[in-house]
Amino acid sequence: MDFYWVPVLCYFVATVFYMGHLFMNQKSGSRIGFYIVVLGTVFQAASLAVLFVRGVPIAGGLDTTLYLFALFITMAFIGSQLKFNAPIIGTFVSPLAFIMTLPHVILPKGMIEHDPSLTNPWVLVHIVLILLGEALFTVAFISGVLYIFEERKIKSKHVGSFLRKLPSLTTLDRINHICLLTGFPLLTIGLALGLLLAKEIWGEYWVWGQKETWSMVTWLLYAILLHGRLSSGWKGKKAAFGAVLGFGIILFTLFVIGYISPGQHDFLEY
Repeated sequence: MDFYWVPVLCYFVATVFYMGHLFMNQKSGSRIGFYIVVLGTVFQAASLAVLFVRGVPIAGGLDTTLYLFALFITMAFIGSQLKFNAPIIGTFVSPLAFIMTLPHVILPKGMIEHDPSLTNPWVLVHIVLILLGEALFTVAFISGVLYIFEERKIKSKHVGSFLRKLPSLTTLDRINHICLLTGFPLLTIGLALGLLLAKEIWGEYWVWGQKETWSMVTWLLYAILLHGRLSSGWKGKKAAFGAVLGFGIILFTLFVIGYISPGQHDFLEY
């Protein structure tokens, strides 16, 4: 079996355990699922290190970029779990990681063209910083969705067994806050580095293409969210809706604009 299948299978098995905890009340399911996610993350990091040593661009195409993004999402989840103990987030992260790592192992080699220019270490740093920031925003999105769901259930007084598996609203809001506080500087540095690289590679700092414009829209939205939290006391439902909206724009920029009008960029790179 190909080494790269190991993390894919780990995330699939973790998903089974998490679902068992969620729907069959298997108390140990989330704990076992978490350990398997950690194992998959370790193997995935090792596999990417092997690619890097071989000189393969680890963010040079859709398959490897999603593979790298999945690693950062699981890392963000592991950090949130260790700090806040909110295993319900793993119920969403593990199947997401499974789906995102699958193309790397099932698509025929050579089907997706990998841009050799992405072997430039600074371009890789630029991509890594942005994907790290967006991985944290992914966890913020999940916590935001859970916050909105839980709050509505509490207000309607429909408190069932499922709701008892969710962390408190305060915990979900704190996860949202920490992910925003950590992810925004990473996104900012990544975009700033991208401007410097654009000047070096293309001779100008900024090109008003759709991909670049929507990248700036994404940054502005998260800047407003961070400012609102730190200066205006935004929290709770307002912050949760902001996290959901921000992640929606990220998906739109990556997948819709990435296909329709990538401009100077390849499919998933800023």
